[in-house]
Amino acid sequence: MSRIRILFEKRGLFVFVNHMDLPVVFSRAARRAGLVQEFTQGFSPHPRISLAPPLAIGVEGLAEPADFWFEQWNSEAARRWSEALPGGLKILKWAEVDGVSLAKLAEAALYRVRGASAPFGEKEAAALAEEAGRINALLDCRVEDGSVLLAVRDLEHCGAGLFVKALAAAGLCSGWGGLRMERLAVGGWDEEKRSVVPLV
Repeated sequence: MSRIRILFEKRGLFVFVNHMDLPVVFSRAARRAGLVQEFTQGFSPHPRISLAPPLAIGVEGLAEPADFWFEQWNSEAARRWSEALPGGLKILKWAEVDGVSLAKLAEAALYRVRGASAPFGEKEAAALAEEAGRINALLDCRVEDGSVLLAVRDLEHCGAGLFVKALAAAGLCSGWGGLRMERLAVGGWDEEKRSVVPLV
């Protein structure tokens, strides 16, 4: 049995598909590609899958990690599986892994937050940094090309919804409709480089 970690992107209309529905989408595509997944034990077995911390609906994920267990695996299997996925989902990279679980490794995320109709700058960065800092989740915050790049930890409590509330409370956006948000990476945190290290 092979444990395969992928990095995938979730874009376009697929950003409106709930995180909890992704295992079904990936498993159906795997079956169409002729792949055999390992199933959990117990009363209600289901394909063994481990996803990164949830991505909010409406937020693009550009390098989302996930673990899957297959009976057999090779580069041809990866190609077939990626081709069987619906538009908006795409496998970018894969690696056969073992050891520590994905949930323990996914300790940080990097977001890009920008305005839907105007660039973001220091005011928006300050509001986001203050809110992430309030719950001790802030790792890094900077302005780049009209966007705020925000690196955070504690991914269960610090995510897109918190960012929208902080900006709206500061009068810097009207809500979700006034923003464009992407999660650029999920992984470990390299303090020296001040960057999120991908898990594949």
